[in-house]
Amino acid sequence: MSEDSGYEGASTERVITALRSTFADAGWEVPRILDSLGPDSELYVDYLAQVKAPRWSEGRIGMLGDAAWCATPLSGMGTTLSVTGAYVLAGELARASDHRAGFEAFETRMRPFVDQAQKLPPGVPRVAHPKTSVGVAAFRTALRLAGSKPVQAVSSKFLGPDAATLELPDYEFDNAG
Repeated sequence: MSEDSGYEGASTERVITALRSTFADAGWEVPRILDSLGPDSELYVDYLAQVKAPRWSEGRIGMLGDAAWCATPLSGMGTTLSVTGAYVLAGELARASDHRAGFEAFETRMRPFVDQAQKLPPGVPRVAHPKTSVGVAAFRTALRLAGSKPVQAVSSKFLGPDAATLELPDYEFDNAG
């Protein structure tokens, strides 16, 4: 984790210089990877952010997926939210009398689920990016324990929502028209 350094708009040369400087002493395969970077390298640099839009539509324009509610990759809910949101948006627009009512019903149904998915566990993202060897060891141990049955039994109280808990309507779509 670091402060915003503006690399998302930087030249390839500047990004490569920053990567080489930051990871020069990382060891393992890192020197080989850094040596492979050159002026023709295709790099994409961005920062992680969580989007919390106050509304997901305006007029006839609607947002969904990461544009509306990015929960960050740390939530593990991006694909679930995107696919579910697309399904609910299509269903609510199809059954509504007009687009405004459809967008309103879409947001009413999705907002609680999105709000729950955006609640990151305490300490995240800092816990996911340890800066010391003790922190790395603790993080690795936590990952190994995460799949155990006792941890799974209590994890729903601290982690994002279980996708299976969202009750979705069975929208009737007219395929003829």
